[in-house]
Amino acid sequence: MPDREIQATKDSNEAEKSSSRKEKVDIDTGFDGVEPDKAIFPIGTAASMLEVHPRTLRIYEDEGLVKPGRRGGRRYYSLNDIQWIKCLRHMIHDQGISIAGIKKLMQYTSCWNIVDCPMEQRKKCTAYKSSGIGMKTGE
Repeated sequence: MPDREIQATKDSNEAEKSSSRKEKVDIDTGFDGVEPDKAIFPIGTAASMLEVHPRTLRIYEDEGLVKPGRRGGRRYYSLNDIQWIKCLRHMIHDQGISIAGIKKLMQYTSCWNIVDCPMEQRKKCTAYKSSGIGMKTGE
């Protein structure tokens, strides 16, 4: 097989992997009846839910990207926090945006514009709902 065909096949495979990763952003929490803004998950539980090390969550907090609730010196995360961190992880790992880049982008636009969430996912997103945009535009 000529080198150009091999490279075209590799490029095609990479494009398929990239597009399938973008579709895996899951912003539905699956916790019906739980107040999305109530900080109830300790850092260890939140880290397990997100499949990250607790240190990762501390880094996001140190960078000002998430602000967990505090009780007795301990961190507690809400479903909104969990959902936002899922979006952060998608931007960092699937879209290749650095933490500094995310911080800069957040100064100019909302997270759903950066991640380019489809409307059906936005309608489930507590951050989008709480912004009131869907109500203003009739979406």
